[in-house]
Amino acid sequence: MLTVIVITKNEESRIKACLESVKFADEIIVCDNGSEDNTIRIAEKYTDKIFQTRLQDFAEIRNFATEKASGEWMLFVDADERVTEALRSEIETMISFSDFSAYALSRKNIVFGQEVKYGPFWPDWVIRVLKRTDFQMWVGKVHEMPHFSGKLGYSKNSLLHLTHRGVDQFMKKVLDWSAIEARLRLDANHPKMTKWRFVRIFITELLNQGFKRRGFFGGTVGIIDSFLQTFHLYITYVRLWEMQQPKSLTQTYDDLDQQLIDDNFKY
Repeated sequence: MLTVIVITKNEESRIKACLESVKFADEIIVCDNGSEDNTIRIAEKYTDKIFQTRLQDFAEIRNFATEKASGEWMLFVDADERVTEALRSEIETMISFSDFSAYALSRKNIVFGQEVKYGPFWPDWVIRVLKRTDFQMWVGKVHEMPHFSGKLGYSKNSLLHLTHRGVDQFMKKVLDWSAIEARLRLDANHPKMTKWRFVRIFITELLNQGFKRRGFFGGTVGIIDSFLQTFHLYITYVRLWEMQQPKSLTQTYDDLDQQLIDDNFKY
């Protein structure tokens, strides 16, 4: 028996095709983390096993959803991913005749409307098929990974990943993820951010994205993505700088307003 687990939050434009691609599963579980659009209403057409939560990190959400699964095998699919026909057939074979406890699936990434295969975008292995009896837990607030006992296998076919679907979608992701990533750095006692550290981080990450991760050799999309990924990291450190201040910026501006009022707006 195969259980497919899909994590959602405000995915009304993507969830239908995702769930259509996994209809072959014996059980579909949708774990929604606070959608305010029609995501749940659309998901109800495919499954009655919809669970709502407000957890703070991705590992917690996946672990919560895993507890609801009843299948011998579990397949984790994100709302912006699609199980192709070839991968579906391979997964059905995997779970019927297997000495493995988990499988890593490669991903074909569609970035700004184009399939790209430079650097991190191919083969982009993600461990998503797990035998429930050998599964232990997901770990990591972002870029979470599953822990399991036993051997890991690799698929021949790929998930289709519809990512970076425009600047607006990318920037929303930056705002969501950078807050989590900045908090992790603060909790790890990251050195205090200074002007020279900002310059070094920006230059180092741009070179990393452009050359080490081969973005500058990935055509127009590769160059665009290299700069946007650098911006993502830069915003993370700007957020960290804000968190390191003795007083929040909100409080700073509140105090300034109060001082202006008290001083009859003399400045």
